[in-house]
Amino acid sequence: MAGIPFSSLLTIKSRSHDYAVESYPDFGAATASCLNHDRPHWLIDSRVHELHGPALTLAVLPGRAVMVEASEERKSFEALTPIFLELLQRGLKRDGCWWWSVGGVLQDIGCFIASVLFRGLRWELVPTTLLAQADSCIGSKSSINIGPYKNQIGTFYPPHRVALATSVLATLPWDEIRSGLGEVIKLQLLHGEAGFRELMADLPSVRDRPELLGKWVGRSLAVKQPYIEEDEFDRGRRNLLNYGHTFGHAYESATQFAIPHGIAVVLGLLTATFVSARVGIVPREHYLELKGLLAPWHEPYGQTLKGAPIEKIFQAIKHDKKNTGEVVNCILTRGFGQMEKRPVPFEEVLMPAVREFIAKEL
Repeated sequence: MAGIPFSSLLTIKSRSHDYAVESYPDFGAATASCLNHDRPHWLIDSRVHELHGPALTLAVLPGRAVMVEASEERKSFEALTPIFLELLQRGLKRDGCWWWSVGGVLQDIGCFIASVLFRGLRWELVPTTLLAQADSCIGSKSSINIGPYKNQIGTFYPPHRVALATSVLATLPWDEIRSGLGEVIKLQLLHGEAGFRELMADLPSVRDRPELLGKWVGRSLAVKQPYIEEDEFDRGRRNLLNYGHTFGHAYESATQFAIPHGIAVVLGLLTATFVSARVGIVPREHYLELKGLLAPWHEPYGQTLKGAPIEKIFQAIKHDKKNTGEVVNCILTRGFGQMEKRPVPFEEVLMPAVREFIAKEL
């Protein structure tokens, strides 16, 4: 990477290998940094290629790129075989480097492939969405859908390096920005009241001051870092990062992914807070405040959720991989920075609470 300017943001400790998160001045510099490796192969979001083709041309050697449309359908276990075969046919070897320029969906695909192909392949990442930059680029998890079940197959396999260029976020549609901000909001709620209120003060200016996104990318990764270092394999404290996800994943699935992931997370964390108030562990005033503050960050997708078959929502919640027996293991809240994993009876408590939330709170 000689001659390519970058700054080191974080070094994430992992039982497999530590890895750096580096910040580059632009997308071209981030992609060019991969030329440090002899045999890089790329997985590229076709939309990213449309927007940033010239920058990618400088780094991607002919015949070394697999183009994939980023969609939940392509994230399925059934859709991966053609990608595996194409990589093998292109001559990818165990000592090669597997790069991708992607958002969250292709990151899941690429991480899963890297973790199982040749029993582990070096991989590096240039995340191109706010959701990926501020959240999923660290943590080492891949999640693949199978049939109607979301994120039921996956691995833990960290990248070897992450190259960030927050300038690329200027090309994203507004709902992609809002989707990424959903995870930023979640992380600041986990961290505590001061950071959350600072974020709320900044958010109205995000469209006019894109440099604020860079600020919150760094702040979000710093919040997430201790969770994934302390509990890399998601058996304890890291579970708290799923605040909003039990419900958010169900809302995505039941609407056939018509709600962007991070926006579904906002609806999910509001649901989790509503349930927390219903079971008496947080004042209803806390829920009502969040409901008002977060409305701009999920509307008008509440109406999309209202149109979803309620039974499909309940079916998706029941199949959430965190569940045991007749209860749903939810991440609920006692207030800012006070989330906890708590079993909630499915039929007695959760079903009526979700029905009421969707019918009366949106």
